Amino acid sequence: MLIPIGTDLPLKRHPTVTYILIVLNLLVFAIQWAVNRNGGIDSANVQIQYIAQFLTSCELSSSQFHILTLITYQFLHASWWHIVGNMIFLLPFGKAVEDRLGHVGFASLYLGCGVIGGAMHAFMSGGTVIGASGSVCAITAAFVVLAPASRIKVLLIFFIIGIYHIPSMLFVMFFVLFDSFSLLASLFGAQTSNTAWLVHLGGYIGGFSITLALIATGLLANNEFDLWYLLRQSKRRRTYRKIVSEVTDHTIDPNEKVDPRSLLVGSITQIAVTGDPLKAANLYLEALQNEPELKLDQKTQLLVGSTLIKAGRIDDGVRVYENYLKHHDKADDRADVALLLAAKYTRDLRNEDRAKELLNDYESFFSKSHQSLVAALMQELQ
Repeated sequence: MLIPIGTDLPLKRHPTVTYILIVLNLLVFAIQWAVNRNGGIDSANVQIQYIAQFLTSCELSSSQFHILTLITYQFLHASWWHIVGNMIFLLPFGKAVEDRLGHVGFASLYLGCGVIGGAMHAFMSGGTVIGASGSVCAITAAFVVLAPASRIKVLLIFFIIGIYHIPSMLFVMFFVLFDSFSLLASLFGAQTSNTAWLVHLGGYIGGFSITLALIATGLLANNEFDLWYLLRQSKRRRTYRKIVSEVTDHTIDPNEKVDPRSLLVGSITQIAVTGDPLKAANLYLEALQNEPELKLDQKTQLLVGSTLIKAGRIDDGVRVYENYLKHHDKADDRADVALLLAAKYTRDLRNEDRAKELLNDYESFFSKSHQSLVAALMQELQ
């Protein structure tokens, strides 16, 4: 059993909505549990009967469908295991997603994707469904879009018990695949579980696609950690490898004099784009000791810098990006690099003076998509 207990993302916003949702779910289930303990619909107490009937009317079913049940079913649960499992997942992922989307955006995504999952189930299945599973699945999928390279702290309970840090993408994909195979198994009659796998799948699809669309359209400001940024960087690297292969695929005249510095830069570039950017980064940093003004082309320098940042070598990565601004001061993406540097100086290196200097120097170059992050950094620097 894998139990998520936290992520490695720093939070800037109090997860108010996440806590409210957990409290509401627990409160409603406590009422369900108390009513069932007292006989439910068959109880001799008229008030208990009325509450039991009302709770039943809040369940989602295609045979007795009502539009409001697409919301109300999300707050009902079948057992303690059912609600505890959902809330355990909602707590760490919900806090991280609410931190990026804000309170209203997070609540809308949670409830909206619950509606999507419930609608899929009602349209394709005749059974009754209750639970927050679809909503929670949506939040976990949204988390993968917002922080695919992050790590999550999990409690492993198997033959041994321990706490481990594993890639969030791997953790979430395990449960997505598990739910997908379970859905297929249920469709072919291989299992008799009452779990509404369609709701899970609808939640994953809704959370992933909506969050990615928000970033892609600029409605949600992107940063260097989200999936959209990584996809764009991957595309740039593929394009660059193609260009370099076309440029470097020629025979060098043995009589031609080659500048040692050019040869070094070419070597670093080839190593970077042919699959070992970390080796190229180390070679570049070593070369800077003897050649402080060594200049790489734009794409190689960006690749080297991002590789160092992802490897956790923030100081080295920042040094590379600073050289980028120095050597490529007319680059179209200089504002992106300056903003990334300001974020690193603010949140990792605690160099507030340099962060403020970058934000002021590049203020006129920041686009509308930058403004939310700029405002957040300025607030943190106050």
